[in-house]
Amino acid sequence: MSTPKYKLIYFNCMWLAEPIRYLLSYVKEDFEDVRLDYEEWQKDDGKINKDEFLYQKLPVLEDLENGLILGQSFAITRYLGRKYSLAGTTDVEAAKCDEYSDVLKDVLKEIEMIYEKDEKTKAELNTNFLEKTIPRYFSVIESDLKKNGGKYLVGNGITWIDFLLCHMAQLFSVLSESDVLTDYPTIKKYQQEFFEISEIKEWIGKRPVTPH
Repeated sequence: MSTPKYKLIYFNCMWLAEPIRYLLSYVKEDFEDVRLDYEEWQKDDGKINKDEFLYQKLPVLEDLENGLILGQSFAITRYLGRKYSLAGTTDVEAAKCDEYSDVLKDVLKEIEMIYEKDEKTKAELNTNFLEKTIPRYFSVIESDLKKNGGKYLVGNGITWIDFLLCHMAQLFSVLSESDVLTDYPTIKKYQQEFFEISEIKEWIGKRPVTPH
């Protein structure tokens, strides 16, 4: 067995780290998949020293070849995309990848209903998310993806943004308890095809049981 080139530290959930796991699996790189206990992380009993991690946050990627320690999930995915030539072939394509990643960050910020304890308020926030947030952003992505042929969001080959979008669309559906892609058939088909990629299927088949 080859020595892993990377160590990825996160929790036993998909949330922000699964696109990174997908990308590393796609490029067939072994990585140490370190999963900390989230409940232990939330405690202040000193069992987990958060000061050991950048910004006291996860995920963190360690590139064991060059010594880089990198925080922030989107930055990690972008870094790996560039390193493995999955970031577009022109400055324009690279810029579009960055644009769509910022769009997904915007959508993530609006999933506030999952933290709401009042059921009525939570329902109202969820309705707003499904009826306003998703259409605002996904209508544009649907149109752009369709114009680009439907297989890749940017350019003529897979890029790091494809890993993010396919996972995030799935995550948004799980958290909102509704299929956010119902009105976006191009994205839905594109996502289905992404999860049929052999390296992605292989990772899904062997990964630990992982909640979103």
